[in-house]
Amino acid sequence: MRKLVFALFMLCGFHTFGQSMKITQKGFADTNEITNKFVVLDFPGLSKEQLFIGAIKFINANYERPEEVTNVIQNEQIVINGRDWIKVEQGLLTGALDAQYHYKYDLQFRDGKIRFEPIFDCLKYGPNTTLSLVGKKTFGSGASGLFTEKGKIISKREVLLIDKNINEFIHSLKEKIASTNSNNW
Repeated sequence: MRKLVFALFMLCGFHTFGQSMKITQKGFADTNEITNKFVVLDFPGLSKEQLFIGAIKFINANYERPEEVTNVIQNEQIVINGRDWIKVEQGLLTGALDAQYHYKYDLQFRDGKIRFEPIFDCLKYGPNTTLSLVGKKTFGSGASGLFTEKGKIISKREVLLIDKNINEFIHSLKEKIASTNSNNW
């Protein structure tokens, strides 16, 4: 219960930093404008070249083999096809399970702005269990998706972790670009 409260507290904290996103049955959505599948990160006074270089530095610092997970159009676009390990708490007796979160992040650059659009691919628990965005939960078996076709959350723990993951990425990217373009080391 403590971890759930902490996760909710962390998610609420990210809203105070400006742009944030959440996962829905239709994919990611801007928490402030639910119809947008992207957020625009503002960096007044920075050129698109500066923003592009800052994003490349962030990716190089945070991905083990960035050249294997990125597609780049110089100063225009970076697409990350990534996988992150997340720990999903199952309960007091079972502990946590490792899940591999598969995603695609599309970053596009203009002077003073980055358009960030994430796309959820799946969550994988080992070789045999995959959670898609929309699936079913049948009696006696696990879920096959994060949401039902009607938008009801099936896998609450995973949804919270994915929301936390995406908002940490956004916040960290903003911090890295801001610090990269300052004169302080």
